Amino acid sequence: MSEVLPDRTAAHREMKRQEMMAKVPVRYSGRAHWAFINLTTVLGIGLCLVMVERPVWWEWLFVPGFFVFANAFEWWIHRGPMHHPTRGLKILYERHTLQHHVFYPADDMAFRDPRELFYVLFPPFALPVLLLVNLPIPLLLGTFVSANLAWLFFLSVLAYYFVYEWFHYVHHLRRDSWLGRRALVGWLRTHHTRHHVLASMEKGNFNVSFPLFDWLLGTMLPEGEGESAWQTD
Repeated sequence: MSEVLPDRTAAHREMKRQEMMAKVPVRYSGRAHWAFINLTTVLGIGLCLVMVERPVWWEWLFVPGFFVFANAFEWWIHRGPMHHPTRGLKILYERHTLQHHVFYPADDMAFRDPRELFYVLFPPFALPVLLLVNLPIPLLLGTFVSANLAWLFFLSVLAYYFVYEWFHYVHHLRRDSWLGRRALVGWLRTHHTRHHVLASMEKGNFNVSFPLFDWLLGTMLPEGEGESAWQTD
């Protein structure tokens, strides 16, 4: 883990930020990236709703289960490939541990410019890859249970991804912004900020959205974890 521990001086950290920002593609637009994520997920959710035909009550009961599955998947991929080099998934480790965590230490979480969203949001190809990785599940549901369940699974994954990106976005807003001042955002941001303490990032708080599996699996970092390094709400 020592390779990701930067010099703590403000001057060195600012130099590191500038160095990383220089690697952002010249034509990159944070606003366009954010708009693309919102547009594609909302359109995808709309398509899934259109494809669901006369669902019966028990089919809708699967949706909460799909969300729980998505929460478990979020916990697993964050705790595993995003923090440990994994064959075939090393890009996740590089973008998350070596870039996102270095760019946003716990005491400096807010993005200052929309171009910094390059280091906050998942790249545009992430959603198609996520859907492809999970494709066997809706295929099995559609084949052995009902086509509606397949589309409801896709809908749930898209909705969860939408929520995840929104939550992560607001975690990295300025604390004095309108959204940043909301009580729920403050609580979730504190949960996420504890994860950004470099000495604690491999220990817990792997759910960026709802900390369900952090609670179930005992990876909730305790209050006060690393908080001497940053100002709490």
